[in-house]
Amino acid sequence: MASEPSRVGTRLLLLANLVVGTLSAAAIVVAFVRPAVFGLELIPGLDLRTVQLPLATPVSWGLFLGAVVLLLCNFAWLVRRSPGPGPLTHIVSESASGQVKVAREALESGLRNAGEALPEITRLRVQVDCAQPRRIVVMSVFQCAEGASNLNASQRLRQVLRERFTDMVQLADGNRVEFELEFQGFFGKLAKKGDKSAAFEPEPPPFTGPKYPIDDDEGGN
Repeated sequence: MASEPSRVGTRLLLLANLVVGTLSAAAIVVAFVRPAVFGLELIPGLDLRTVQLPLATPVSWGLFLGAVVLLLCNFAWLVRRSPGPGPLTHIVSESASGQVKVAREALESGLRNAGEALPEITRLRVQVDCAQPRRIVVMSVFQCAEGASNLNASQRLRQVLRERFTDMVQLADGNRVEFELEFQGFFGKLAKKGDKSAAFEPEPPPFTGPKYPIDDDEGGN
């Protein structure tokens, strides 16, 4: 509702321009056709119709100041920058029960987690741009592990991001999503396959009660 005063001011300015423009046009037509309406007389000795306006009267000064104010208001309206719409914080997703708003931050977090789950992706930054109508752009800036193929990694990342986006958002007909990937170098190393330290330890056997003989923890007491 913050733009309501601005709309009222614009309408008033438009009305003022319309009234002043109409009255000025009517005055010019009347002065050209019948100058005597304004109390004007012909210059003696000249067969020309002239318009002479006294400028030292209060009415003339009032018209002058009003014209200056109107010109300043028009200039301010022309040069002012109208506030643009704020950034969208959600994306509308279609579902069987109706439309659902998906927060942009939640979508970016889900896409980032899905991309970073790939072993060759070590760093990933995702930004969703939904400012354009019927077009959503997913900008992904990523880094690969040393020794990994950035081309293969970008293909897998694009596929994972698309699948994750489809899981979270169902776009309406006519809307589309585009994925833009930017590779920013290598960082980190690939996890070694077959690392024994990553193997799971066997679970301890279930407790079946005390076993005899029981060791004396008190040193024979």
